[in-house]
Amino acid sequence: METEPASTEPARRTEPARRTGPRTDRSARRTLRVARAAPVYWALVAVLAGTLLATGTSLAVGSAQPGTDASVLGGVPPAVVTAAVGALGLLLAVAGAAMLGATAQPARPGRALRAAVLAAGWTVPAAAVVAFVDAQLLSLAGYLPVLLLLAPFLEGVRDALGQVLEPATLLQVVVVVGVVLWAHTVLLYQRATASGGPPGWARPAAAARWGSTAAYVAAAIPTLYALTRFTWLVYPLGFDRQAWEAGRADGSLLPGIWLGVFALLGALLTVGLTRPWGDVFPRWMPVVGGRTVPVGAAVVPASVVAVLIVPAGVSMTLQLLAAPAGPVTENWGAIGPTLLWPLWGLALGAAALGYYLRRRGEESATAGPGSAVKTTYR
Repeated sequence: METEPASTEPARRTEPARRTGPRTDRSARRTLRVARAAPVYWALVAVLAGTLLATGTSLAVGSAQPGTDASVLGGVPPAVVTAAVGALGLLLAVAGAAMLGATAQPARPGRALRAAVLAAGWTVPAAAVVAFVDAQLLSLAGYLPVLLLLAPFLEGVRDALGQVLEPATLLQVVVVVGVVLWAHTVLLYQRATASGGPPGWARPAAAARWGSTAAYVAAAIPTLYALTRFTWLVYPLGFDRQAWEAGRADGSLLPGIWLGVFALLGALLTVGLTRPWGDVFPRWMPVVGGRTVPVGAAVVPASVVAVLIVPAGVSMTLQLLAAPAGPVTENWGAIGPTLLWPLWGLALGAAALGYYLRRRGEESATAGPGSAVKTTYR
């Protein structure tokens, strides 16, 4: 996918290009609102964590939660985990307020200071996600539609839904939501303190190239995962035959098949980040057909899924290291694809970033006087 200059004659500019100015302004205002909310959110998290510590309230997190071998903090005492969350909240609240203050100053920070702030601004929350989030949250997100559908009819499903309210799950949700909010703060600071134009890799043409590569990598891995699950309908590929036959008899293979469908749908949507229908809704779609796809409608879901997949992959790797070698070898089809999840998450995050930079760059260009950008797909 390459981006090339289109005609600059006003008569040749398309209608969508003339409407991108207001849309860009609305997007900027939305980013500002969310960026301002992030320090407040993390301050509340710090206050809540401090309250729990002060009152001696112990949550079932860290070493107190079941399945501790699947979590980076599985062996850490609950009080230490709570204190770590509080410290993270305090750090991001103070840093976020300072970054927002810097965006309002006419003087830009020095290049070294800006680079250090951005490096810490992206690294600290990324490390927090890997530390606090595990495969449980991704699994719950994947099964949630089925659980909601079957909950009125099956008591066991209703019990499974109760996991949403467990402290360990709520903690992971708090961290993921906070990191998504925090990303808006860092992006606002990054744009407001930039001097000159974007670097070469962040320009629409370059973002289209590497973003397309990342998208296809991010689509290939869940497709591989889905194929192994679909194969189980007829053959125990990389799966213990006795367990496979029992799963076919009692229906316990069906959740894996559902996750395969879910993964394949995600792969298709990931490819959409590189295709025309990822920019404009197909005309056959009711209500939205022919309309421009909001940038956030593609970037936010992809980013959230990427944030969930990376720690889930780390979690699955920890489980693999803790498991006996025999079962792992016999069930390589079940375990093998999950080892690629960290790469999947990183590639999906890069694809979402490339899409964001391409779309924002095109909208900024077409909003300017006598300038337009046309994207060529291949």
